[in-house]
Amino acid sequence: MGFTAINAQGLSAPPYFLAFLISVTTPWLSDRYKQRGLMVAFLSIVGCVGFNLLATCEAVSLRYIGVWLAAGGVFPAVANILPWTMNNQGSDTRRGMGVIIFNAVGQCSPFLGSNIFPRSEGPRYVRGQAISAGFMAFNCMLALALRTLLVWENRKLDKRYGTLAERARQRDERGEQTVVAEENYGPDYIYEL
Repeated sequence: MGFTAINAQGLSAPPYFLAFLISVTTPWLSDRYKQRGLMVAFLSIVGCVGFNLLATCEAVSLRYIGVWLAAGGVFPAVANILPWTMNNQGSDTRRGMGVIIFNAVGQCSPFLGSNIFPRSEGPRYVRGQAISAGFMAFNCMLALALRTLLVWENRKLDKRYGTLAERARQRDERGEQTVVAEENYGPDYIYEL
């Protein structure tokens, strides 16, 4: 954006601090309201808008707003995807493997990132910003598609075992205890949306 190195560092700190605050707040909110997929989709849209501003605008003020939106969308989206991955695994083994796969795939992004922002395209890096916006839009679509799939899977579980309320009532009538660490597809398991 044309700032000196020290000014650029100073101006980049506030958006990253906002991203930190959002990364701490949104996983708590999405867990409280049991809507991780919608939160990931929303944050992905915010990041997409930010990267679009960075790719298309020439005014420094609009590009700086884009930095705030991009940082406030992309980093908190990742902070919400990781617990969503873990919440939808029915055992410790599955949670562990889910985290490994998530991180293995996620760590491929620096390879792409280092190649879509070549020094020759600076200082605006339009292609890199546009590709980043596209990936955030794709992330939003994936989150909504996965959420739709999980709603469908939960309906199948409800048909097979009854709703959570029905299951709890039946357990109370029989005097049974709730099973902890139930594997996926068990009578007490439900996917986190």
